[in-house]
Amino acid sequence: MRRVLTLLAAASVLSACASTGGERTSTGPTPPTETPAVDFALAPAAFSDIPDWTTVDLAPALLAFRRACDGRRQRDPSAALPGGGRYGGTVADWAPACTAAQSVAPGGERAFFEANFIPNVVRGGGEARLTAYYEPIIEARRYPDPIYSAPLVRKPGDMVTVDIGAFAEAYDNEALRGAPRTLTGQLNGAQVRPYPKREELNPSQDQAFAWAHPVDVYNLQIQGSGRISFPDGTQARAAFAAQNGYRWRSALGALRDSGQLQGGATWSNFRAWSDQNGAAATRQALNADPSYVFFQEERIDDPSAGPRGAANVPLTPLGSIAVDPAYHPFGAVVFVDGEYDGQPFRRLLVAQDTGGAIRRGPLRGDVFFGSGPEAGRGAERMNAPARWWTLVPRGAPIS
Repeated sequence: MRRVLTLLAAASVLSACASTGGERTSTGPTPPTETPAVDFALAPAAFSDIPDWTTVDLAPALLAFRRACDGRRQRDPSAALPGGGRYGGTVADWAPACTAAQSVAPGGERAFFEANFIPNVVRGGGEARLTAYYEPIIEARRYPDPIYSAPLVRKPGDMVTVDIGAFAEAYDNEALRGAPRTLTGQLNGAQVRPYPKREELNPSQDQAFAWAHPVDVYNLQIQGSGRISFPDGTQARAAFAAQNGYRWRSALGALRDSGQLQGGATWSNFRAWSDQNGAAATRQALNADPSYVFFQEERIDDPSAGPRGAANVPLTPLGSIAVDPAYHPFGAVVFVDGEYDGQPFRRLLVAQDTGGAIRRGPLRGDVFFGSGPEAGRGAERMNAPARWWTLVPRGAPIS
């Protein structure tokens, strides 16, 4: 009991500096905050209301939907969809569509979605914007050298997560309900303290499983995961393991605002600046961001699949989207109508991830573009407002 009270006492300290934690930090232009309370509603629509519905490629969405069904196969049928959300019903409500999805032949995707779902237009406040993210592929080494000098660090053994929401419900405590749902801290004897900021961390060599260029490691920390490629041609995945609890602040943006980064806050510009100014200056620039992500090494079983998102299923290039789970449950099927490179961007996507900068309302999304440098260049160019629809299984409640 004394340990529990110590954890609760630490909550007020941690809440001043911690984000929601435990999730990928988005590439979006705004730092993460708690989800604001905004208006939200679904209104019935028809497939004919969705622009380009008859011509959009739906194959990636069907693959992502099948993966979502596989991910909740062991979930209680009476349980709500994972992640939360404000609609969607139970796992059982989605079971008929999941069963039907397994036998859809190529070319039959549109007929499948029309037969099993009803579209609803999404209305709400908050930030109405689409951005994109990707899985980097970076060169790495097993041991450090002057170029590959930044470690990919495993989750520390002294890191703990405090579920404030659980204590709020257990104690019926309104003050705790006003705190962030979860907090990340450092176990120090019988006390929990805020975990060190980036500039205060000095991981030892035995805490790292690989080493890479400092800018590449920071890119992985922003994206949340990535593939690491070794000189012998083998690859592994550096998957998200934990985050130190601090709100993300863009080190690229800080360097740009200081006037040192010419040509815009892009990864190529940051890499060139780093190579010109050296390791010490790069570390100082990165310290503008107190957030720090820890990784775990994983084998890549399916090279065509992306990393696992917050829904714990592999992401599908141009088939998965990160959403605000306060409004959309994981597994929701959404259609977005936005803009990309001056052309319409219209896609059917499955909600399978989230991120600090995405928790800003029901019309904020981050599209997964895939793996590698081409996907990265494409993701950097995605930033536009969008309209949203969500497809709810026939017979499932919309509230």
